[in-house]
Amino acid sequence: TAGEWLEAPLFGNGKKHEEICAQCPVTTRVLEQCPEAISLALAGGGESLFSVLRPGTHLRAHCGSTNTRLTCHLGVLVPPGCSVRVGDEIRSWHEGKCIVFDDSWEHEVWHRGDADRVVLLINFWHPDLPQS
Repeated sequence: TAGEWLEAPLFGNGKKHEEICAQCPVTTRVLEQCPEAISLALAGGGESLFSVLRPGTHLRAHCGSTNTRLTCHLGVLVPPGCSVRVGDEIRSWHEGKCIVFDDSWEHEVWHRGDADRVVLLINFWHPDLPQS
């Protein structure tokens, strides 16, 4: 990684991060209504967090650890010049809009803008998995 990538986890690593959740009560309440996300985070298989990229950051190509989950990025603050590549597709975030992808596919991120980029990143169980 070149640049700076900051995270503020609400749920992940098997627990609710109370201090951050207390600072974001509306987001926490909405996430708590998403059992596919919360159960994955509490099982240690994913996270729900605010992801902040500083200008000039490049997250080199990488793959997530499993295809049992999908990843949603909800654009919160998105200056021009930010993009993500998943496989062969390159997309840009838009404030208030979601990008959903399987992060087990190779992906990378560029921030060529001039202000912080913030997304709400939510991992959730892949909907094609059996419900057991």
